[in-house]
Amino acid sequence: MKIFKNLSIALMGSALLLSACTDTKKQEKEALNEVIKVHDEAMAKSEQAIKNKMLLDSMGKANTPLQKTDINTIISNLTSTDKAMEDWMHQFNADYTGKTHEEVMQYLADQKKKVRQVNNQLAAAVNQSNQFIAIHQK
Repeated sequence: MKIFKNLSIALMGSALLLSACTDTKKQEKEALNEVIKVHDEAMAKSEQAIKNKMLLDSMGKANTPLQKTDINTIISNLTSTDKAMEDWMHQFNADYTGKTHEEVMQYLADQKKKVRQVNNQLAAAVNQSNQFIAIHQK
């Protein structure tokens, strides 16, 4: 009887351990999915930034010197925010080999914060360029 009780306790402990392991992997996957979701939003803005840069470049050839200065400033802003997105993507690493669950979760939280900042920068730059284009496009 005592053997069955010990075996039962051992099996329950193993089940809890496996359950905890599964939960940590699930948490890590959910955290990664959140980072990817923000990344995807930022990528859409990055594509719009590229389109707007091309449009502004062609607009700059036909506008006044003052407008050309404004256009160059906006293009520079679009370029720097787009580069920030590229830089973030190059440094991001989804390989967590050898890291604890806590380290993985902290890394993903940090990465989400960083990509969210880039996303916000891109949104501001794209909005600025959209407004300029809407006003000055002929």
